[in-house]
Amino acid sequence: MTAHHFVGEGDLSDRLQADSRDPLRLLAPVGAAVREAGLQVVADKAVPFTNGGATLVWVLAESHLVLHLWPELDRATLDLHVCDYRESNRDKARRLRNALDTLCFAPGSAAWRELAVGGDAGAGG
Repeated sequence: MTAHHFVGEGDLSDRLQADSRDPLRLLAPVGAAVREAGLQVVADKAVPFTNGGATLVWVLAESHLVLHLWPELDRATLDLHVCDYRESNRDKARRLRNALDTLCFAPGSAAWRELAVGGDAGAGG
């Protein structure tokens, strides 16, 4: 099995800055980006912290997406893991990574790493 794992960090986008005080508001737009990329959200959860930060998790039929917010540092990190179980999800994972880059990070601030997991992640399933 092949998996596509992206880890990103950057400055908060205007959208995340506006919604970081109420992270529940971020579940719907990020969930919509997941669906638009062709992936399936099974469950989601937002956990706010007393310092204003939050961790948001989307359990995907294909694996998971986790977003951590540090508004006091104007930073966010993302962990996206998408597996190829029945079909190659490489293009879907990359579409979602691109959408998350725009939705979550200020323009030009994101740094992404793509990690190969379980075979040739670049080649797809």
